[in-house]
Amino acid sequence: MATLATLVAVPATASAAPSSTAPTKAAVQANVDKATKAVKRIKRYARLGDSKQVAKQLKIARSTTAAASKSARRMANRADTQSQNLRAAQALTMAGTSYDDLVEAITAIVDQISGQVQAQVANSIAPSLAGKQKIIDVLNQILPQVPAQAQPIIATVIAALSAGDADEVVNLNNALETGGLPLNVSAIVSQALTMATSLIDEAFGMIQGLVPMLPTAIQGPLAQVLNMVNSVVGTIVPTVLTTVTGLIDTILGSLPFVGGTSAGAGGAFGLGGLLDGILGGGSADLGGIGGLLDGLLGGLFGGGSGGSAPAAGVGGILSTVTGLVNNLLGGLLGGGGLVPST
Repeated sequence: MATLATLVAVPATASAAPSSTAPTKAAVQANVDKATKAVKRIKRYARLGDSKQVAKQLKIARSTTAAASKSARRMANRADTQSQNLRAAQALTMAGTSYDDLVEAITAIVDQISGQVQAQVANSIAPSLAGKQKIIDVLNQILPQVPAQAQPIIATVIAALSAGDADEVVNLNNALETGGLPLNVSAIVSQALTMATSLIDEAFGMIQGLVPMLPTAIQGPLAQVLNMVNSVVGTIVPTVLTTVTGLIDTILGSLPFVGGTSAGAGGAFGLGGLLDGILGGGSADLGGIGGLLDGLLGGLFGGGSGGSAPAAGVGGILSTVTGLVNNLLGGLLGGGGLVPST
């Protein structure tokens, strides 16, 4: 998933001492912007074989992403009102997608570089996965604290961050299959692969619990995928896992408030813009939230958030997904797409 678009800043709260300044969405965005630039440079310098610059940019990316996460989580911890919880959700979404970009980048380059920097990259994978998981956990905690009309959006954010794709699993698996990693690095990558796979496996169960909170039109197809996955004994191999998470990405991408993107377009979730609209560009007034969401979701549900008939365009996407579930996914899971449980 790509990083969220720049959001409207929320004015910082004045404070007598710099050390006690309240965390703000603007501060989170500033750190995310720095992290985004550093991640792009990591990938570029890895292609150029410049290990020194990879190490430098990795340090920047990790520190700024961690700073964004810390500020976003502090916002959530300090939130007392629905408006404050919505702002915290924006900040957490930005920090979460920043971690997602970082994890995807470093797992892709771990077998492209060598020497001490390769070990540094490998050792940064597990902490980055854990960092993203912290954000998902906090989003789950504040989900009941946002207005009911906004909960489908936050639930979609959680689902997207948890199991929107499995690129890191595929990247790590590919790195191990080449057989070219030094033994010490191979051990680290193997542990990271186990962790990444386990987190996505756990996410399937968590998202299943969120299905009733998601927009009605996607509940059926998403439940089909999750029910099939959760009924399987054993661990899904990375190539099949990518198919599963790609289906989830496509289902989530069919929603009108995602920004018209899907797995085929990189799975970019433009959820922050909608949350800005809910907040009125930073205002604490929540009076317009119902009308805004009804208007946005009405096209999907055929008459408001309580309907069930999807619009023709979205219906086509969901029909395609259902076909994939019944044919492609069923064939993969029934035809050797599993690692037997031990």
